[in-house]
Amino acid sequence: MQGGDGVDHPDLKAMLDYWKSRRSGQGLPARRDIDPVDFPKVLPRVALVDVLDEPDGLHFRYRLTGTEIVARAGRDPTGKRFDALYSGDYLAQALETYRTIVDSRAPHYSRRAFPMVDGREHLEYARLILPLAADGRRVDMLLLVTADLKAVSQDPVPQLFDPHNP
Repeated sequence: MQGGDGVDHPDLKAMLDYWKSRRSGQGLPARRDIDPVDFPKVLPRVALVDVLDEPDGLHFRYRLTGTEIVARAGRDPTGKRFDALYSGDYLAQALETYRTIVDSRAPHYSRRAFPMVDGREHLEYARLILPLAADGRRVDMLLLVTADLKAVSQDPVPQLFDPHNP
């Protein structure tokens, strides 16, 4: 998997397994193959990102953003493009990462730090980004799931998601 070491958070592992189970052959799952009913406890930490193939290149827009992501970011990015939300190095890195996922058609796992608006310096979290394709080949949407790393390292994390027993 591109983007670093193996997935080490139980919710993200479960989401990766769920995504793999929705694939058909070598094709990617489509948005229609993903049912939020199957993972209700992680929905507050899920975002859907549209891949916009425009004449000047690929752009990305949040289609849906979970309530926990919105609360931690201090704003709701739903309906907004990355270039309207981010700037500088942060934007450049986001665009490079997301374009690589689209090109490779492979899941991406990473650990990140997000600047916070409530006075804390940053939030450390893990994220898993899973490509989706309506035609099974061309990535047209990305499913992002986050997990707070502090909860993983400091407190036992209850199993919030079981793809076999939603």
